[in-house]
Amino acid sequence: MSLFSELQRRNVLRVGAAYIVSSWLLIQVAETIFPLFGFGDAPARMVVILLAIGFVPTLVISWVFELTPEGFKRESRIRAGETATPHGGKNLDRLIMVVLALAVGYFAFDKFVLDPARDAAREAQIAEDARTEAYIGSFGRNSLAVLPFANMSSDAENEYFSDGIAEEVLNLLAKIPGLRVISRSSSFSYRGKDLDIPSIAEQLNVALVLEGSVRRYGDQVRITAQLIEARSDTHLWSETYQRELKDVFAIQDEISSAIVAALQATINLNVDQAPRSTEVVNQEAHDAYLRGRYLLAQREVEGAGREFERAISLEPDYALAHAQLAIAHLLGYRYSNRAESVAVTEALIDKAMALNPAIAEAHAAAGYLAEDQGDIQGALKHYQTAIQINPNHADAVMWMANMLSSDLGRYAEGFSMLEKAVRLDPLSVPALFNYVDNLIRRDKLVEADRELEKLASMAPDLARFLRGFLKLKGGDGANAAHDWLETVRNAPDFSLRSQFLLAYWFAIVGLEEEAIAMRGDEDSRLLSFLGKQELAVNVAQASLAKTPDSPQSRDAVGLALAGAGEFALARPHLEAWWQESEGRILANTSGIYLAAALIEVRRAGGEEDKVADLLAAIRDNVRRYQEAGMSTTFWFTSPEFENGLASFLDGDPQQGLELIARAVEDGFSIPPGQAYLQDLYEHPGFAAIREVQTARATREREKFLGVVCVDNPYAEVWQPAEGTCEEFVVGAGNLISRNGAS
Repeated sequence: MSLFSELQRRNVLRVGAAYIVSSWLLIQVAETIFPLFGFGDAPARMVVILLAIGFVPTLVISWVFELTPEGFKRESRIRAGETATPHGGKNLDRLIMVVLALAVGYFAFDKFVLDPARDAAREAQIAEDARTEAYIGSFGRNSLAVLPFANMSSDAENEYFSDGIAEEVLNLLAKIPGLRVISRSSSFSYRGKDLDIPSIAEQLNVALVLEGSVRRYGDQVRITAQLIEARSDTHLWSETYQRELKDVFAIQDEISSAIVAALQATINLNVDQAPRSTEVVNQEAHDAYLRGRYLLAQREVEGAGREFERAISLEPDYALAHAQLAIAHLLGYRYSNRAESVAVTEALIDKAMALNPAIAEAHAAAGYLAEDQGDIQGALKHYQTAIQINPNHADAVMWMANMLSSDLGRYAEGFSMLEKAVRLDPLSVPALFNYVDNLIRRDKLVEADRELEKLASMAPDLARFLRGFLKLKGGDGANAAHDWLETVRNAPDFSLRSQFLLAYWFAIVGLEEEAIAMRGDEDSRLLSFLGKQELAVNVAQASLAKTPDSPQSRDAVGLALAGAGEFALARPHLEAWWQESEGRILANTSGIYLAAALIEVRRAGGEEDKVADLLAAIRDNVRRYQEAGMSTTFWFTSPEFENGLASFLDGDPQQGLELIARAVEDGFSIPPGQAYLQDLYEHPGFAAIREVQTARATREREKFLGVVCVDNPYAEVWQPAEGTCEEFVVGAGNLISRNGAS
């Protein structure tokens, strides 16, 4: 008998095949499971090595032993003429088939379930790494966090003073071009946390950390500061200063100069001269100013405002105190009415700039106020000046980022600046909130989920609000509504935004009474969406009568009238919107509809030649969406819908309906009952689109009511309208009966 035949007879080949297939399956499982427990590549490699080592002994054992009905026996002890091969062979064949089936099943699971998740996570990590490398690449190792200086004074209330010294040093260093300095709100959040310097630096993504201590006694102050290279946790520079309190500004300048010298020696920072304090004021005024900054950081606006006023009374030409008092007024200090507040704030900003035009805080406040008053170009100029003076002014960067997107439609630039704001202030709740919102708009859902975890640790209710958007984006509107109701219940200060979203979601899914109850009879667009056109017009006109100078009220009247078919009455309002828009449509809930309404209004007036500029503006907005990576549907924003509507209104219904259908399939909801969209509604191809939208609305409504009509967890703040749950129960019963009959 040949060797090959003998190997076959003794099942050695079958055992080898079974071993190889089983080993492959074990290796795949190990590579999947081990990373979940934080293991690296070493354990998986050990599995491969052990299996390889065991291969030859397994073959030897299969040669020496046979599997018989009585168990394993040595080949030499099997009686002549007796063979166990059929029995053992069949068992091995079965084993091989089972293992192969498991391998195929695992392969399918890995291919269609695990692979997409891994790919998405890998792409998100690559994108994050690319942004990090690009950002750090522009700074090299020139990134610094200033931690709050420890208060070593006998009086614990002197913490405001030690914080103030650290912040003023931070502000001096922030003016250095090419040095990224983390903002106060993020770096000071580590006060009292049991973390070492390398860990803090890793979380803030910086290479250097400045820490120190302040001891104040009588008219003396002792300040110690150390500059630390985070990766090695080694000191680059350390110094102690003991002076009279009146010399505190000189100490800050000396610290700034010493740090610049250390940076020049270690990381080749190219700075001609270290920044110096711009104002030297009497100690009592400076003390009041530091108290104000300390309180403002805690958002104790009233106390902060009083301290800034005290500083100004002691030092009337204290420019920084005027600028900070202006910011306190912007945050609501002594607010009585809008006109008075604006007048006081303007006067403070003008005074600060007259005393010292090189104060970033004054320009940031001026930009915020100008934006609030609708002077977008003026705001842009002030924000740019503030950032030029202080490239690390995180608030100015964030405010400018938001304005670029929301008021100028420069979505790509706005997102880039928002990323910078998050880098400068990585633990800022407003910056993170806006950043997550923008990630969701760009369909970067894995990154958004990761950032939401950070936000949840600081502001759980805001994170829940945004998680509703994440669920809505994933096609789960019912659970998004649950998140927003949770926010209404747990976060009264943020409930208005949740109520707004809930009202429109209720309208979309056909819960009319719930929608109106959530907002009241005060939202003309909501009423128009619900088909109550006459009431919408009345509400919009009443709002305009109260606020005749409000562009938002004017636009609402134009849109309500156009929705009701009153094109002639709508036209002056819509034309005023178009003139003020400077030919630009923005990513808000009204822009595309104002444009569509004006197109139909002009056509009704026989002015077809005045339609092209509006169509071009719609397409230009779609282009800016796409350049910024905003290519998918998000709530009331949909590039595909806007592009499709432009094509439909431009005489290409086939392409238009194809794009609109994709938008609806992606979750977009087209408002019904608008007279200016009547041609779209009546087109034969729109019926199928309406069916998709209606089916989704029904599905989401039933899913939502299936919870709140059984055991409403929000009963203390919200109840379904009378009769809603009764109708739901009857409808569900009829459905069960029909399914049973079929």
